[in-house]
Amino acid sequence: MRGRENTEVTIHEAFTHVARKFPERNAVVTAERAVTYAELEAESRRIAHRLISRGVRPGSIVPVVARRSPDLAAVLLGILMAGGAYGILDVRWPIPRITRLLRTMRPPVVLADSAGSAHLRRARTSHTTFEALQRTTPPAAPAGLPHVPPDACATLFWTSGSTGTPKAVMSPHRATTRLFTPNGFMDFGERPVMIHAAAVAWDAFTLELWGMLLSGGTAVVHEDDLLLPPSIRAYVRDLGATHLFLTPSLFDVIAGGDIDCLSGLRAVLLGGDKPSPANCRKLLDACPDIELYNGYGPVESCVFATVHRITRHDTDQGPGIPAGLPVPGTELHVIRDGAPVQRGETGDVVIGGTGLALGYLDAPQQTAAAFRHITAGEEETPVYLTGDQGWMDESGVLHFAGRKDAQIKIAGHRIEPAEIESAARALGSTRSVILPLPDRSGTTRIVLFAEMPDRAISEPEMRGLLGETLPAYMVPSKVHFVSSMPLLENTKINKTELSARFGYNN
Repeated sequence: MRGRENTEVTIHEAFTHVARKFPERNAVVTAERAVTYAELEAESRRIAHRLISRGVRPGSIVPVVARRSPDLAAVLLGILMAGGAYGILDVRWPIPRITRLLRTMRPPVVLADSAGSAHLRRARTSHTTFEALQRTTPPAAPAGLPHVPPDACATLFWTSGSTGTPKAVMSPHRATTRLFTPNGFMDFGERPVMIHAAAVAWDAFTLELWGMLLSGGTAVVHEDDLLLPPSIRAYVRDLGATHLFLTPSLFDVIAGGDIDCLSGLRAVLLGGDKPSPANCRKLLDACPDIELYNGYGPVESCVFATVHRITRHDTDQGPGIPAGLPVPGTELHVIRDGAPVQRGETGDVVIGGTGLALGYLDAPQQTAAAFRHITAGEEETPVYLTGDQGWMDESGVLHFAGRKDAQIKIAGHRIEPAEIESAARALGSTRSVILPLPDRSGTTRIVLFAEMPDRAISEPEMRGLLGETLPAYMVPSKVHFVSSMPLLENTKINKTELSARFGYNN
């Protein structure tokens, strides 16, 4: 299925158009500082000329080791205006990981904020600080900025690799602009203000920053590591925040503790995992005027491939919250054996269109394995093989059915962990996760980890109650209650730490 088409432009071209339209409007703010569109555009152009004088050319990849800040937006725009692509590295990452990724990019210059600079000094890595870049006098008579086509690489996103080495996903300009220029995936409304709290190396960062700067909105930079309910409430009250992106894991925490902190927001967007229908219903009941969206998409398709506005009706349906319809410039197919299946049939989800990544940096074999061509109708089209399973209903809405590699096989039985986790939620678990783990004999068993805030039942009782709704082969051999799930930097559950906490070696 093909999403709505959109005019292809680069990120910085789209930004410049907005900046000329709303020069005095705040583009990026914190509690203490505000940067207007005019100021951001002027500083970005100055940085672009300085970077060109330092060797940045069309096709260059410029690493940026930094935290979220108002200065970061100008640096990224400057890199794009100079014709380069940026790859943000999180200052919280271990030094060996950062230095390995820097070698992969072979950059003409490495940029860093104060925190990133301290990191790189310890690694003895040559770099230029934001402050030095801003102080540098631009060329006396700067030449014009280079032309950049919309299919040029704009961003490197980092994703885990099956070989144990992170992969650099090369995302083009048009993958971002397809979402946020006119007729994008959603109507942000008049003068949107979005809380900007995503990890810098994650594609949700793109949603929060470029989603605002390409639509005339304002990004509220959250400068702490964790986004907690008091901060959300303060951003809504003091800075007029209207939009917020949350992973389902973080949404579950908020829904279980202080869901009223979301009151006053215009819209909440969920993505990165399957949302809990119960918690979606809880928010819609608590804040009936709020718009709640579910977005699905791998980083190889930049932020979202499909989006669905969640209704109360969705929270009552058996299949769970729909993944939604394709966003603009996105082609979505469900296939089996390389050919599309009929509506209602489950198959492999593959994604094409202008949001498609250019491949993985310096990884031709992995690129060839993940990016293929399929025949849809009479046309052969390039697609990304997501590894996800799903089906489309008669309206063309995608429903997620799990990952191919998440399915567990125990004693010949195929088991979907989501079904067991759903049963646990029905018994009062706010969040749960199923892991296939070895027992002392080395035999793989199903283990359930569950947050149970009320602790009205014991762990053995939980197994017994699960046995009342699930077949025997699906009842976990062991249940562990946890006060809170350990989370990764993108707020997904850290399954490795969770299993290690209870002495499992998986």
